[in-house]
Amino acid sequence: MTFSYDERRRLADLLIKQGPNAPTLCEGWTTRDLAAHLWVRENRPDAAAGMFVSAAQGHLDAVTAQVLARPYEELVEAWAESPGRFSPVRIVDRWMNLAEHFVHHEDVRRGQWMVDGTLVPARKMSEHEQATLTKAAMIAGRMMLRGASRPVQLRIPGRLTLDVHPRSASGGVVTVTGEPGEVLLWVYGRDAAHVTLSPEGVEPRAAAL
Repeated sequence: MTFSYDERRRLADLLIKQGPNAPTLCEGWTTRDLAAHLWVRENRPDAAAGMFVSAAQGHLDAVTAQVLARPYEELVEAWAESPGRFSPVRIVDRWMNLAEHFVHHEDVRRGQWMVDGTLVPARKMSEHEQATLTKAAMIAGRMMLRGASRPVQLRIPGRLTLDVHPRSASGGVVTVTGEPGEVLLWVYGRDAAHVTLSPEGVEPRAAAL
């Protein structure tokens, strides 16, 4: 089995355990909203286009409303069992969903952060999982920090040092240091990540750079 598959099952189990109304790190979303997003993303590509194309937003909203009306546990299990045998997503699942499943798993684990600032400890990951997440952090960093206003260095001690210097960036380098999964979460804009930033006093949010 792949890391993406394992995270799918772990996330599904946690969604069931937490119930439909638990907070997540996705602002404004409960666990029910997140479950609907996950299912639509894989099973309704016609609607999922609205996640990227504003003209398709209305269709996405309509389909999502229908999905939200389904029984919660049934929805979670339906997503957990996808992609279907003949779905093209099945072929690329291990790459397309690796970061998606990890980040959303942590969105649920750390959801209480949005309520009272409580930050749960990071999960202990195996060596293979750490290596997998390091690659994911490298790829995501190169893609998602291209528009940063300052140069950024991602540092995973003993594993990775990645310098991202967008053409339009100016000012001093912001260094982000942490374990692989924590750096990946930061790159994805999650404030509830165990990372350290330097220099001191720099805006901690990736989206603000």
